Amino acid sequence: MTKTYSLRLDEKTRDDAKKVFDDLGMDFSTGIKVYLKQVIKTNGIPFELSNRSSSIDRSLKELKAGDYKSFNSVDDLFDDLNN
Repeated sequence: MTKTYSLRLDEKTRDDAKKVFDDLGMDFSTGIKVYLKQVIKTNGIPFELSNRSSSIDRSLKELKAGDYKSFNSVDDLFDDLNN
């Protein structure tokens, strides 16, 4: 049995999401269904929720793991960047 639901969104959010769904070849309704299927499959929100930037998280993980380069001079840094 299929039910109809109403969803209140601001116009920009709706339009931006609609464009993404259109680019993926699906209509808005299908896009929402795909999202909800992922919620069910993952038994949660299908992406990480955080109040920190993901680039900061990656940098902190690299730092803790010792996975970073250090340089003795700015010239050494630029030499590495140019290679």
